[in-house]
Amino acid sequence: MHRLSAFQVLLLILLVAFVVVPIAMPVIFSFSLFWQDILPEGFTLRWYQKILAKPATSRSLGVSLIVATSAVLLNLLIAVPAGYAISRLHGRFRRFMTTVARVLPLVLPPVIVGTALLLAFSKPPFAFSGTIWMVIVAHTLLGFPFMIRNTLASFDTIDVDTLSEAAASLGANLWQRLRYVIVPNVLPGVLAGALLVFAISIGEFEVTSMVAGFEAQTLPLQLFQQIRNDMRIASAISAFLVYVSLVCFLGMTWLGGYLRERRA
Repeated sequence: MHRLSAFQVLLLILLVAFVVVPIAMPVIFSFSLFWQDILPEGFTLRWYQKILAKPATSRSLGVSLIVATSAVLLNLLIAVPAGYAISRLHGRFRRFMTTVARVLPLVLPPVIVGTALLLAFSKPPFAFSGTIWMVIVAHTLLGFPFMIRNTLASFDTIDVDTLSEAAASLGANLWQRLRYVIVPNVLPGVLAGALLVFAISIGEFEVTSMVAGFEAQTLPLQLFQQIRNDMRIASAISAFLVYVSLVCFLGMTWLGGYLRERRA
């Protein structure tokens, strides 16, 4: 087994500190009474209680959960059939469609995505600007490339053509093949994509700030306001978002390991 040199260990420690320390700061502050010197003082859960006690903050938490859940469900309805359709393609056209689905939405700056959504949904009959529906559409679009990436990776672990032909030979239609044969085989990857979409949606700020109105204030928008009003409540909100991301990361890691074992 290759042993790391002292220099490599130092670089690894610096890298971990560079990533972990900034994220740990709001978590530590969220449990502290005061933090004026180098180390925080006291322990309290008061700032978490105030998140639920403040009507605006508790309401924004509910909006974030509704938006994130809706974005996941819409991505499931769109990405799984799209991944199945792309997996049935062959040759250069499949590579082209795979590249478009995975890369194109990621190379567009969020400000362009937000502007495009405002232009597309600002006039009847699709005048959704400033509503929670607009935020759901935005988060669904932002999460789609991540969902389709995981879905396509899952389809690559199975022989879609053989399974579909075998099910069709037994009389299964397209819906039955998807529901009873294909989806159960790709479910771990789909769930990993769903967790990633949820984590992205629950913490999304830039595009949300462009398309959300006063009645669709999500938790990150409330966090931005609390930074100017009360940094202690802001730290509790930030810590909560860290917890959600960490849970989603652990879930994706476990599902990724499961997929690798199946592929092996």
